[in-house]
Amino acid sequence: MHFSQTFVAAVAALLSAGAVDAHMKIRSPTPFNPTALDNGPLDPNGADFPCKFSKSYAPGARVVPPENVFAVGEPQTLSFIGSAVHGGGSCQLSLTEDLIPSESSVWKVIHSIEGGCPAAVDGNLPEDPNGSGASVFNFQIPPSIAPGEYTFAWSWLNRIGNREFYMNCAPITITGGVKRRYTPTPRSEAPKVALTKRQDLPDMFVANTGACETLEGWDIRFPNAGSSLERAGLPSRLHPMDRPICVLADGTKIMPGNGEPGNPGNPGNPGPSPSPSPSPSPSPAPSPYPTPSLPLPVTTPDASAVPTPPVPSPPVFVTQSSSEAAPTPTATPSSDAAPAPDVYQPTPTPPPGGNNGSAQSGPCSNEGEWNCIGGTQFQRCASGQWTSPMAAAAGTTCSVAEGELAIAAIDMKRSHGGRLHRRRGHF
Repeated sequence: MHFSQTFVAAVAALLSAGAVDAHMKIRSPTPFNPTALDNGPLDPNGADFPCKFSKSYAPGARVVPPENVFAVGEPQTLSFIGSAVHGGGSCQLSLTEDLIPSESSVWKVIHSIEGGCPAAVDGNLPEDPNGSGASVFNFQIPPSIAPGEYTFAWSWLNRIGNREFYMNCAPITITGGVKRRYTPTPRSEAPKVALTKRQDLPDMFVANTGACETLEGWDIRFPNAGSSLERAGLPSRLHPMDRPICVLADGTKIMPGNGEPGNPGNPGNPGPSPSPSPSPSPSPAPSPYPTPSLPLPVTTPDASAVPTPPVPSPPVFVTQSSSEAAPTPTATPSSDAAPAPDVYQPTPTPPPGGNNGSAQSGPCSNEGEWNCIGGTQFQRCASGQWTSPMAAAAGTTCSVAEGELAIAAIDMKRSHGGRLHRRRGHF
C-alpha cells in the first residue's frame, strides 16, 4: 500500500509526539483546578470519566472565575493549550446541571464542531506543551438555557493516532442575555424545563472509553450534532455516511447523523438490533486498546476494516433517553388587538464604519481587534488567533468604528422610516 509523503510525515509527527507531554487541554473556559489538570486523554477504560476526575486530579472547591460568567446569546471563546492536535477531529461543547459531575451526570450538547478541532492540520503543531497555535472557536449559550450554575464540558475525538477521548470541564455561571433597545419583548416565556429532560438538545457522544471504538483517519460526524453545528475541516475527511462510527459490544452500529451547519438533520439510526440473548456475565475490565500501526488512508478506506472492540466493562457510552421535550413558546394574540398596520420594509443600509472586510483565519497580531464581514458576520483576534466568524442577529448589521464593534438594528415600522439605531456591542 502506498502512502503519500504528507501522510507519512503526519504519522511520524504523531509517533514522535508520543514521548512528550504535549497533548491538549482547554485554556478557555478556565477548567476546574487548572494547575492540576494534565493534557492527556481519558483512561481507555473510562475510569476517569467524566472530566478526568480521579485520585490524581480532583475538581477542588467549586469557584467560578469571572471569565467563566457567560451571558445567554453572547459570543464566548473556546481556546486550547498544547500542540498534539492529532490531525484535528471533532469536538462537542456540553452542559450539565451537576455542579461536580459524576459518571451518572447527563450532558446536553449546545455546540458541535465536526472536523478541524482543535486544529485543521495533517498531523501535529510544532511541539510545545504550552502552545497556543490551535484554532480558536466561538460558541453561544442558547437562549433556552435558564440562568444559573452549570458545568461546561469540552470533549474531543481525535482524527489520527491512538483511539482516544478527551474531556475537560469548567464551572460556569449563566446569566440572562444583555437587553438591547431593538430586542422585542416576548409576550410569553417557555416554562423552565430541567436540562436532563430536554429533547431539543442531544446527549454528548462518548467513545473510546471501553464501550465503542471509532475508526481512525476520519473526522467524526456525530450521531446527533444538535442545531448548533459548524464544520472546520476538509470535507474529504468527514466520516462516510454509510459506515458506522463504531460498533457496541452487543453488535449495535452507531451511524453518523445527517446534520448540516444550520440544520441538525436526523440523528443516525443504529443498525439492526441483535437477536435477544441471555445477559452475559460480567467480564473483566479490558486492557487499553493497542496502538494502531498506521492511520487508515483517508482517500481509499476499506469498507471491511471496521474494528471489533473488546468486550467492555459497564459502558460509559452516553445514550440517555429523554421523556419530556422543551415546550415551544407560543404567542397568544390579545382578543382586542387592532388590525396590524402596513409594514414598511426598507432595504438594510449598513451603519457607518468598516463592514466589508473579508473573513480572516490563522494568526493575528492586534489582540482584541474586531473584523466585520459584509455587515452580516463578525470575528475577533483572541489569544493570537482569529476566531471563527459569528453571524450577526437577524435584522441587524455590524461595522467596526473606533476600534469597537458596532451593531445596528433596522426599525421596520413606518413611523421610524426604516432608520438604523446604532449601538456599540462589547462582547
